[in-house]
Amino acid sequence: MTTKIIHLAVWLSLFILMACNDFLTVDPTEYIGEGSFYKNKDDINQAVIACYGGLQKCMNNEWFLTELRSDNSRHYVGNSTNQTSKNIYDLDKNRISTNHAQNEEYWESVYHNIANCNVVLKHLDVVEDESLKRQYEGEALFIRSYHYFNLVRLYGPVFLLTRSAEIDEMKTMERSNVKTVYSQIEEDLKAAINNRLPDKHSDTDKGRVDVWAAKTLLAKIYMTLERWTEAKALLQDVKENSGYKLLTTSYADVFSTANEMNDEILFTVRYKAGGLGLGSPFANNFAPANSFAFIINSSGDGFNCPTYDLTQSYDLADRRKNVTLSETWENGDKPEGERTVYTAYVKKFLSQVSTKYDAENDWPILRFADVLLMLGEVENELSGPTTTALNLLNATRERAGLAALTGEDIKDRNQYRLAMEKERRLEFAFENHRFFDLVRTNRFIPVMEAHYETEQTVNAANGNLSGCYTDTGNAGSYMSNRTLESWQLILPIPLSVISVNESITQNPGY
Repeated sequence: MTTKIIHLAVWLSLFILMACNDFLTVDPTEYIGEGSFYKNKDDINQAVIACYGGLQKCMNNEWFLTELRSDNSRHYVGNSTNQTSKNIYDLDKNRISTNHAQNEEYWESVYHNIANCNVVLKHLDVVEDESLKRQYEGEALFIRSYHYFNLVRLYGPVFLLTRSAEIDEMKTMERSNVKTVYSQIEEDLKAAINNRLPDKHSDTDKGRVDVWAAKTLLAKIYMTLERWTEAKALLQDVKENSGYKLLTTSYADVFSTANEMNDEILFTVRYKAGGLGLGSPFANNFAPANSFAFIINSSGDGFNCPTYDLTQSYDLADRRKNVTLSETWENGDKPEGERTVYTAYVKKFLSQVSTKYDAENDWPILRFADVLLMLGEVENELSGPTTTALNLLNATRERAGLAALTGEDIKDRNQYRLAMEKERRLEFAFENHRFFDLVRTNRFIPVMEAHYETEQTVNAANGNLSGCYTDTGNAGSYMSNRTLESWQLILPIPLSVISVNESITQNPGY
């Protein structure tokens, strides 16, 4: 089998088996083939856990393709010439090649995990306990739906695989259109919701998906499709009956490693520090480069740098800013008065590590705050900026220490949409929502073109500002053409896939 065929048919390769004592405590180096392994419920449980574990590799690149392509994030180094920096610049400017490494890695990891889900669904008959069998089916359907929801939003038409496929079949397979993909996602999530997923898991199984997460994800899909009434029914159900709630103690408590799987977290990608191969890489990924141990052990990579525009978007009273990011750090090797480095970095996923890329921080996918804000958006679309819509918008604002918005502040639907756009940006900064939100509301091109014209680079040594994309002195980020076309909202199908299946049509513009 050639390397190119492997790129296309990763779902036929070996997958990671997670041998566990409790949920998501795994050995990532152990591999097992599909073969005749699946004999009973314990074998299927291990395969389901492999689906959860497979989310980690996908998350390694998801922020590259979402947050970095929005006005929240960029590379902080203006003139770096290493390949990773070039890749980051290309994504930041929405100028992506068909052989872009992070794009290809994301595609492969997602399809690999879709294969894991299909393996579970194929072998469910070995589970004799009908309730447990339905749960495993619901979990695999949810994870597969989550992956396809991301794929269809990022790539448009994609390969819709709901079963294992032979290599020869894959070499001639065509992409399914967007409508067909969404129909499959809806069908799978409805199946997961209807008498399959439990209302709640035991403490030993925290982190496994429940019916409320599936309803929330389906509501998000309905919102993307502007099916407002169906979205509202699901979100109301989650709000009133799930038992999840908005943490009112502090925004920081939502992300604290001492408070994981709290009442606000409907679904998260879980990580576990301690040299198990399960730690989060993002604490080191997002800390500033050359920050030594002043922020985190083993220094940082300088990825995912908060934009100057984002740092200035928080009101002075907003408690979320200090949890989410820092605009500077202190270099203790410098003399007093010269220690401040004006380089912003993400703090939301920062915890101290013993070993590089081995942090404890989970990455939330669905939060109750999202339920409230989506419900507010739906209410506004259906009925305008009613008192109910304002109350839903104000819930996260008030937790952040901000004054409630009133009917005097927001007088029509469009004013509410813009207020919600800002609120979602600040509430979910660096959680991979911003890009999808801007695309969903048809705001991506105007927002990003304005961003390219106005974004400032902060001089690390003295804090002075210069044009990030407009200054020719910033070789990596400079853009001579700062306009965008609609085709740039969709990523290219990786060249490695096109090279194997010559019948595949590349996305327009690439």
